[in-house]
Amino acid sequence: MKTKSEFLSEAMVKLLNYRVEQEEFSSRIYLAMSTWLDDKGFVGAARLFKQYSVEELVHAEKAKKMLLANGIRPVTPALKQPKQDFISLPDVIISALAHEKEITTQCYALTEAAHKEGNFMVVELGLWYCKEQAEELSKVQYLIDRLEAFGEESIMLRELDEEMGELAD
Repeated sequence: MKTKSEFLSEAMVKLLNYRVEQEEFSSRIYLAMSTWLDDKGFVGAARLFKQYSVEELVHAEKAKKMLLANGIRPVTPALKQPKQDFISLPDVIISALAHEKEITTQCYALTEAAHKEGNFMVVELGLWYCKEQAEELSKVQYLIDRLEAFGEESIMLRELDEEMGELAD
């Protein structure tokens, strides 16, 4: 296996492997949320977060493909166990927003580092991640807005759960 690339510095390889790790960890976080939601009877929300989990693996594949295209084998990361328990559906949604903000910061850092290096291949990938994060933040903010508009009474959470299930379709 080649360990060096003509077009990817060691710093870029490290950042791309970190992106793989973080996207795969995001998938695990959303899988844990989905499982908790399903266990608590929020089947629509569980379906939506399961879909989010799958989408995060697609994001990880983007960084893997960039590494492989440059003759670098991506690292298969060891992942820590994500949080397993939540207080409520609103707690899950608020946790998801905080997580997406953290990931957005990471994607900005990848793009900025690539730009400083003049690595336009990785800049383009970083911009793709940033655009994707704008969508992710928007999706979760929509759910936060629904909570703020209609409250957290059980009947409203039931309706939000049903709406989230429709978003998953």
